Amino acid sequence: MDSTDVSTWGRVNFRKPRVDADPDGLPPPDHPLAPPDPKHPHARRRGHQLPKARVGKDTRYIYTVDVTARMGWRSAEFEETCYFCGYDLHVITDVPAAPGLGPVVQVARAMNLTPAGSHKGEGGLPAVEALRDRIPKPRQLIADRAYNNVRNGTFAIPVWKLGYTTIYDLHPNQRGMHPGPKGTHTIWIDGVLYADSLPESLYDIDPIDTDMKENERVRVERRHQARQAYAYVPHDARHLGGAQRYRGPAVPAVRVRCPNNPISMRAPQGVPTTSCVRGKECGCGHTITLHDTDYPDMRMPFQHGTLAWEASYHRRVGIESVFADLKQNRLHVHRGYFRGFGISRYTLLIGFTLAALNLLNLHDWYSKRERLDPWGRFLGEPEPVRRIGMRPRRSVSRRHAESSSAARFGR
Repeated sequence: MDSTDVSTWGRVNFRKPRVDADPDGLPPPDHPLAPPDPKHPHARRRGHQLPKARVGKDTRYIYTVDVTARMGWRSAEFEETCYFCGYDLHVITDVPAAPGLGPVVQVARAMNLTPAGSHKGEGGLPAVEALRDRIPKPRQLIADRAYNNVRNGTFAIPVWKLGYTTIYDLHPNQRGMHPGPKGTHTIWIDGVLYADSLPESLYDIDPIDTDMKENERVRVERRHQARQAYAYVPHDARHLGGAQRYRGPAVPAVRVRCPNNPISMRAPQGVPTTSCVRGKECGCGHTITLHDTDYPDMRMPFQHGTLAWEASYHRRVGIESVFADLKQNRLHVHRGYFRGFGISRYTLLIGFTLAALNLLNLHDWYSKRERLDPWGRFLGEPEPVRRIGMRPRRSVSRRHAESSSAARFGR
C-alpha cells in the first residue's frame, strides 16, 4: 500500500500557501520545506499564506474554490513541485507472495481518497478494511514509513486485528534499544526481542542499504545473522485476542548454548555460547507472551535491515508500478484530468479510472500469455488459439535483408 497525489481542478488563490499537513505526515528534517522548529510543526513562515484564507471545519486552510481540497506534500517525480493542493489517494495492489516468486498482474485492489495532508494511517486504514478476507492467507501488508510512523492505535493495531502481518521500513527515530517486558531479562532492538545475553558489540548494527557495496552488504548481513541467534522467535500462531507466544534462544530448537539451560549445552560447539553465569537468572530460556500493543509498528517476521527484510520489503515496487501507469505510462492523471470540485466527485471519478486501468493491465497480462482475460471470459468470448511450438517470426528490416543478401553472394 502507498499513497499518491491527486490535484484539484481549482486554482490556488493565495501566494505561497502553507502546507498545514498532519504532524505525523511532515517531510523529513532535510526536506527544503520542512518546518524549522519541530515543536511547532505548522509554525507560520514569513511570506507564506495571506491572512484572508478561510478555515474549514477541520481547522485547516482552504485555498481554492474546492472547499474539500487541502495542501499536502508529494514526491516530485511526476510533478514540478513537492507540494500540491488536492487529495491523497491510498491504493492497495498485489505483489508476489514471497521474494523470488513470479510476477503478478498489478491491479488496484482497494482505494480510499482523503484531503491532502490528512493523517496517513486514518486515510489508509479504510482501504485495508475494504479488502477484508478477499486476500488469501498468509496476508502481508507492505507499507512505507508514512504508515508505521504514526500512532499505533490508528493503523498498526487495527491492521493486525484484520489478520495482516505488516512489513515496514523503520524511521531512524524508531530504531534503538528499549527494555523488554518486566522481569524477563530481555531487550527490544529495532522491534525484535532479544535475550539480555546479547553481546554489546551486536547492539547497534546498520541496516542494509541499496547503496552499499557488495562486500559491505555481506559484512553487515553476517553481523545481523550473528545477532539473530539471540532473538525471540514465534512459538505458536497469533491468537484471536492478539496474544502470541515467543520462545527464547536457548529453548529447543536451540540457537545458543546457555549454562542455565542444560539442554542447550548439548548443542554442537559451532553454536554460540552465551556469557551467562550459572545460577544467575537470564533471558535465554523463557517463553514470553507478547500482545498487539508491544511495538506493533516495528515487529516483523524478520529483523529489520537484513537481506531477508530487504527482499521482502522491496516487493512494494508493485505499487510504484501502479502509480507509474496511472501518472505516466498509460494514463496521465495530473491537474486537469478531472474537472470538478468536491471529494465525493473525485472519489467516484478516480474509482472509475482505476477500474479502467485494471482492465488495461489485465488485458495485456493475459494477451502476452495467449489467454482470455477476465473481461472476455465474463462476456463469453472463446479462448484464443495458443500457438504451441511456434516461434514468433523475426521482423527483419529491408536494409538489413539487402546487406545480408549482398554479403552472401559476394556483391
